Amino acid sequence: MILPAVLILGCSDDEKEVSTEYPPDPLTEIPDARFEAALVNLGYDDTVDGNVRTSAIAFVEDLNLDNREIENLSGIEDFKELVNLSVRGNNLENLDLSANTSLLFIWAENNAITSLSIGQNTEIEKIGLSGNQLESISLSTYTRLQLLTLANNQISRLDVSAFPDLNTMAAEGNPLNCIQVSAVQLDNIPGNWSKDATAEYSEDCP
Repeated sequence: MILPAVLILGCSDDEKEVSTEYPPDPLTEIPDARFEAALVNLGYDDTVDGNVRTSAIAFVEDLNLDNREIENLSGIEDFKELVNLSVRGNNLENLDLSANTSLLFIWAENNAITSLSIGQNTEIEKIGLSGNQLESISLSTYTRLQLLTLANNQISRLDVSAFPDLNTMAAEGNPLNCIQVSAVQLDNIPGNWSKDATAEYSEDCP
């Protein structure tokens, strides 16, 4: 008995099913619900669920988060193109902006900041930190500073001698006896500098 031949057909590589699925967008964790609610309000997110699409925030240059009762700014590190950040009137104790290397303007007045990290961006021009709880601050590498407000903190030593373009400074309300300046600054103290009467400007503070 002769059995009929069985023809087995296989699929060519061209006929194989091609997947149209794409990997999910990376997410940035936003643990502070008030921070994320602000991002929803600004249109960078759609719901408060603990994270935001990284691609939605990566190219944001200007971010205003004033008066939102934010306590934790974790997630700000993924705002890679951020130039201008305002977080005035929140409840921040730590402010870590070391990953935001495009920043030029930082406005963080009236928080409870005791720890500050800005990182290595030497182009920063304006920093507002009045009304916090800083005991010390080191800004010597930011030589392009034009504005620095530190009023009403707990700073006991301040050296602004490395900032030739510093036109505006507020240092009153700190336990300062001496503010170190350069010889050029001492000869012509800018009119927009302010300090307590008990503090003096000097080239050589003890």
